[in-house]
Amino acid sequence: MKHLVRIAFIFILGVICMACGTMKRSSNNLPFSSLNGEWLVQEMNGNRIDAGEQTPYLNFDMEQGTVSGYAGCNRLSGKVEYSQLQNNILKFMQMVTTRMACMDMSIEDEFLKTIDKVVRFDSPDTSAPVRTIDLYGIDGSKILVLQKK
Repeated sequence: MKHLVRIAFIFILGVICMACGTMKRSSNNLPFSSLNGEWLVQEMNGNRIDAGEQTPYLNFDMEQGTVSGYAGCNRLSGKVEYSQLQNNILKFMQMVTTRMACMDMSIEDEFLKTIDKVVRFDSPDTSAPVRTIDLYGIDGSKILVLQKK
């Protein structure tokens, strides 16, 4: 009986180890200063954003805890909240925009809804300098891909 329990335990441990190997890699534990500077939106909710006049961008100043940028029609600004205790946790707070009307507000509308869902960041880059940042929603899905300008 003990032998069967041992075999079952080893089998379950093996399954768990294999599952861990197929999961997404863990966070790079990037310093928040990696976000400083201007970032163009390359992808939003799985859709590529073509560079052009309406391409949103974000400009982070992590020392001041602020973000500014362009949403596709209007300028935006706000606060960036992050926790030094929890790696790569990020939240946009008190976001405000100018109130100009444009012919096509679809990119801006989606962008503003999307950045409101951001809870964490990571980068696929394995060495400095960081050139690409992925922003994730609460469900763990990648919702924005930003590239350093």
